Amino acid sequence: GMDLEFPVRQTDVDRLIHLREIELEREAGDHSYGRKAYMAYVTEGLGNLLEWDEIMMFQRKNGSFFNCPSTTAATLVNHYNNKALQYLNCLVSKFGSAVPTVYPLNIYCQLSWVDALEKMGISQYFVSEIKSILDTTYVSWLERDEEIMLDITTCAMAFR
Repeated sequence: GMDLEFPVRQTDVDRLIHLREIELEREAGDHSYGRKAYMAYVTEGLGNLLEWDEIMMFQRKNGSFFNCPSTTAATLVNHYNNKALQYLNCLVSKFGSAVPTVYPLNIYCQLSWVDALEKMGISQYFVSEIKSILDTTYVSWLERDEEIMLDITTCAMAFR
């Protein structure tokens, strides 16, 4: 609909659209929360095929959808929301035109750092830094922070 030109054959585009249709048909009978979350996460390619009011239940406190700038932008284009716009404006002001694929990742990055130090066997040289990270993570855990609770990898690392 935007009259964009791509250097690919029309048959390749048709094949991708066909694969999308197969996936949508496969998922059509499933009305579970997990399916709704999946469909909300892949909003970029679905446009008017979604019920945008239903997607709003996945908006986080920071205004994002799944802490994902692209999913948040796609949702904003199809269903205006001031909190989503604020989230995106914050990212652009912080990172410029090259925003990360997921943001924020503070707890995940810090726990990954602790995990790497432990696996390398050098964590004893960073005891105070590790204690500070784990104390902060514990407080976030007690507050049921979205950054921990809504990401399975971060949640598992925080638990461990």
